[in-house]
Amino acid sequence: MKVTNLSLLLFLFFSLTVTFANAQEVDPAITEKIKQTLAKLYPKTPANDRNFIYNAVDLNDDGKNEYLVGLTGSTFCGSAGCNMLVLNNKFGLNTKMTIVQFPVYVGPPASKEVTKGYSNIYVSTKGIGYVKMAWNGSKYPTNPSLATKISENVISGKYAFLDESKNALYNF
Repeated sequence: MKVTNLSLLLFLFFSLTVTFANAQEVDPAITEKIKQTLAKLYPKTPANDRNFIYNAVDLNDDGKNEYLVGLTGSTFCGSAGCNMLVLNNKFGLNTKMTIVQFPVYVGPPASKEVTKGYSNIYVSTKGIGYVKMAWNGSKYPTNPSLATKISENVISGKYAFLDESKNALYNF
């Protein structure tokens, strides 16, 4: 019985540690800059459709975060998925991906999951499953349905970015 209780305690401790390690603090200044960028990119979007989630992540291992932004309003989503933006560290648009189902996953820096200096982004798209979105030297691909399919084993154990059940929903 002691082994069972100890195992349970270790499991709970590990689970909480992983949860807190993966949680990202929300910086109101960053959220505001993303809102400003989105308002410039989509000025005519109806007010009730201006919803988004985001995560900061250093995609090129330079010590500066880029931003994955999931647009979730009906203007940006259809039956195959939603639009996802990759913003650079100055909040400029780098890549707009379509038909992305959230969450998405990112390959760790300094690993085989990096292409041309940027981490691969793994997204799911309806009817295909998970695909690898690899940096081409200036941006990521825009259409996941044309990307290389991967085994779900590739995303195993990775942090889920743009997880609608865990990320705060914002309006721009």
